[in-house]
Amino acid sequence: MSDGVGAALRIVAVSGGLVAGLVAVFLARTVPLRMEVENRPRSDLWWTTAVMVGGAFGWFVAPTAGWPLLPAFLVFGAATLALALIDLDHQLIPNRVLFPSLSSAYVLLGAGAIVAGEAASLLRGTLAGIAYFAFLLIVALIARGGFGMGDVKLALLLGLFLGYLGWDVLAVGAVLSVLLGGVASVFVLLFTGKDRRSKFAYGPYLVAGAWVGVFWGREIADWYLGKG
Repeated sequence: MSDGVGAALRIVAVSGGLVAGLVAVFLARTVPLRMEVENRPRSDLWWTTAVMVGGAFGWFVAPTAGWPLLPAFLVFGAATLALALIDLDHQLIPNRVLFPSLSSAYVLLGAGAIVAGEAASLLRGTLAGIAYFAFLLIVALIARGGFGMGDVKLALLLGLFLGYLGWDVLAVGAVLSVLLGGVASVFVLLFTGKDRRSKFAYGPYLVAGAWVGVFWGREIADWYLGKG
């Protein structure tokens, strides 16, 4: 990819990321209200911060996605950011955001895969989403409260994109998600006075781990395996 083409891709990706941030905050503000959970505590979501996060997502994901896959990855960014914000405020991951996002992202990713000649990667992503879902479902059943079913279903979307990029990327994203969530939950238990029965928003840490995996998962895997 030439420098000019790469710069153009970055401009388009960042612009799309800014829009994705706006969409994410809009969803995070409106969907819970329509679900009649306005009586729950709601933090003041900062539009500027979310838009900046969306722009940063576009900047970092541009080289990974490339032109054919960029629309799918921008939908992924907007959806996961919205779900993370909703989970932080309300400790829930609503199906009315997750399932339409998963469906549209899958269609866009499939179209991008066909254009890019990467149909095998789409199949791998599909299998990875199912595998990640099954893994978190087993953990949720064993832990009995460590994960909610919303977190388990979120793994379908996260695993799809991580797995599309490679099994090593999926492993990095999953491990980082578990580590981040584990450290955060221990901190909450130790310093907030809450107990294991209290609700804990695990979704943001699943998303954070997945984002790192998407941006730098292959580099991290290569470093860990001594290939870098």
